[in-house]
Order: sequence, then structure tokens, then C-alpha cells
Amino acid sequence: MHRTDTVADSQFDLLRRFLLLGLIAISLASAVSAASMSRFLTDRLLQRDAEVTRDFVQNVMDIELAKGYTLDHPEAAKGLVDFLEHIASMPDVVRANVYGKDATLLWSSENRLGLGKKYGQNPELSGALAGNLEIESGEVDVRARAKAEHVNLGKTHMRFVEMYIPMRDAGTTAVIGVVEVYRIPNALSQAINAGTGLTWMLSIGIGLFLFLVLFWIVQRADRHIRAQQERLIESETMGAIGEMASAVAHGIRNPLSSVRSSAEVWQDAPGAAGVESARDIIGEVDRIDQWIRQLLTYSALPDYRKEAVDPQALIEACVAGFEKEMKQKRVTLALALPDGLPRIQANAALLMQVLNNLICNALEAMPADGGAIVIAGNSSPDLRKVAIEISDTGSGIDPAHIDNICQPFFTTKAKGLGVGLTLVRRIVRRFGGQVHIASTQGKGTVVTLGFLSA
Repeated sequence: MHRTDTVADSQFDLLRRFLLLGLIAISLASAVSAASMSRFLTDRLLQRDAEVTRDFVQNVMDIELAKGYTLDHPEAAKGLVDFLEHIASMPDVVRANVYGKDATLLWSSENRLGLGKKYGQNPELSGALAGNLEIESGEVDVRARAKAEHVNLGKTHMRFVEMYIPMRDAGTTAVIGVVEVYRIPNALSQAINAGTGLTWMLSIGIGLFLFLVLFWIVQRADRHIRAQQERLIESETMGAIGEMASAVAHGIRNPLSSVRSSAEVWQDAPGAAGVESARDIIGEVDRIDQWIRQLLTYSALPDYRKEAVDPQALIEACVAGFEKEMKQKRVTLALALPDGLPRIQANAALLMQVLNNLICNALEAMPADGGAIVIAGNSSPDLRKVAIEISDTGSGIDPAHIDNICQPFFTTKAKGLGVGLTLVRRIVRRFGGQVHIASTQGKGTVVTLGFLSA
């Protein structure tokens, strides 16, 4: 069984809200951005391709047609044969049509289209007759975009580009007709598809990078908020406990002193009966007084100022105070502290209190025939972290209790108050460290304290 020092979840789960809302918002923004950029890229490529085609058509027209040429009736288009053959032979051109100023079809490279006809509403044709270069793109045989003149245009679902190019008189620059050019530009389509794919990949990559950066920021903020929340709750709890402890100490200590003094006089009186009961009274009074001292220690606001502490020297000094008790309980102690163990960020007095609590717990968990305690130390490869491990061969911890052993006033000892491990966790965490407890019932417990090196 394992227990890692963690903070309880807050009512407002910042990480969960960010994961949901942040993912939706960034995904939506990335999709909209990619779609917009893809559309912009496609429009710009088509526009540029149409402008090049328009310039080519106008140059050919200026060379092959005389000034003042008009297209007032279908017969007039017969003089455009050479010109139209140039247009129809352009790369990727599958059809070319010529319209007069009244939107009548005068000539087409597709014999199935009827000359002299008008093909209904055509906004692009109207715009070209007004002097604008009009472009339309779509897929062949898609009914939502199909026009009557699209018949026999090409293979189904192939991308086509439809250009309406105004024909201007070389002298007056007046619009005398419109050349409609249908192209199936495979190379251009491939460039557009490649650009669109790259745009989507970049948008997804940028969105993912932004999400991860924001997630890291929110995760750190969430940890900071949770730590502050726990400290606030702890401070409020400590304030209440401190008031209670002060009241208990003030109201009980004086009567307890009187009871203990009376029991001592009774015990020392010559020929007094019930001496064993007097000893029991003294023992119980001492136990109550110890509880009061623990409460006062637990509720006090210790000095958390950090200093560089030599863990090896501190551990050796702490162990020296338990030599007599260990000998009485037939407990052996082994130190596994490597030379050059880095100093840690802590407070010597408070760290001594932590080690005393853990060694006391280990001694109390030992069976009657004794056991062993091992205190080991190690550091991370970069020497930025130091771990102190206290292991014992005691009775271990019941798996049902492993998650509660650091909670205030939770104890499995008949004479315990339940503040020892809580105080250990409180002190270690205040110095930026962590507490990890692993235990197997009947085999022993390992407590690992993690600190930052100084």
C-alpha cells in the first residue's frame, strides 16, 4: 500500500474546466483560422491565375483584332476563329465560350451548346460585361453549383475554374464581349490542396502548442491555488486548535499539578496503602500533560525560515538521543548516509522534530523481541533533490488506515493523540518537500522525506 502527499480536490476544478473549455475554444479557433487561411490562399491563387489568363487573352486580342471591332451579332464571331483557337489551346483549357454584349452565346468550343442562345441568370457574366474579371470554382456535375452550359465539361467531381474575361476594344477600351474559359488545372489544384493541407497542419500544430503552454500555466496556477487553499484551511484549523489548547492548558494544568503532587505525597508516605494506584495516577497525569504539550506544539506557529541544513550531522545528532531507548527495546539502528550528501532547505529545529516523531513511531511499532531501523539518504543525479528514508521492521499499517494516517487527530494508538504524522507532513511541505509512506502490514513501514537541496 502506498500513500503520496497530495492536496484534496477543490470544489472548482480549474484543470478539468480548462481541459474541456480550452480544448473546445482552441480547437474551434484553430479550425476557423485554418478554414479562413485555406480559403484566402485558394482565392489568391485562383485570382492570380485568372489575372495571368486575362492579360494573355487581352494581349492576343490586341494583336489579332483591329481597333473598333464589335460583336453585335453571331456572324461577327466568325472573324475570331484564329483568336479563339489560341484561347482554346491554352494549357488545361477544356472549353471556351464567347458572349456578346447582350449575353448571347456567339461561339463555343463545345458543339452541343446552341449558338445565339442565352443561358438564364448568370451573375458572373453580368459582372464581366460590366468590366470586372469574374472567377468561379467548383466541381464538375455538382448540382448545387451546376449551370446549363456545364454539359459535357469533364469527369465528375473534378475541380474546374471558370473565368469570365472582359474583351476590350484596343482603341476605346470599351467592353465588346466576354470570353468564358473553363479550365481543369491539375497542377494548380495540387498546389491548392498542398497549401490547404499545410495550412491545416500548421493551425493544428499551433493550436496544440498553445493548448500545451496554457495547460502548463493553468496547471501551475491550479497547484498554487490548491496549496494556498490548504494553507488557509490549515491556518483556520490551527487557530481553532490553538485557542482550544490554550484554554485546556490554562484550565487543566494547575489542577493536574495538584493531583500529581498529592499522588507523590501519597506514594512517598511511610506505610501508605495503595502505592500502586498512586503510581498509576502519576502516570496518567503525565500522559495528559504530554497530550497538552503536543497540542500546544501542534497549534503553535513555528519559525519556517529556511536555512541550509546538513542532513547527515542532524540525523546523527537525533539518533544519539534514542540510543538508550533502542538498547532497552533491543532495536538495532543502521545509517546509510553517503559522503557529500548535499545540504537541504529546511530548519534544523523543525527537521529535528520531524525525525524525532518518525523514530518514535518506528520504535512504538516494534514487536516485543526487537527489530531494526535503517535511515538512508540519497540525492538526485543533478544534486537538486535530497531524499531521507526511515524504514523499520515493525507491525506496519493497516491498509484501511493508510489514507488517513496524516489526518489531524487520527490515531491507532491507545495512548496517541494523532498529531505526529500531521505535524511531520505540515513541516516538510512548508519547506517545499514531500512525504511518501509505504507500508506492508506485519513487515514494516518506509517513510521517505523529499527536500530541495540548498
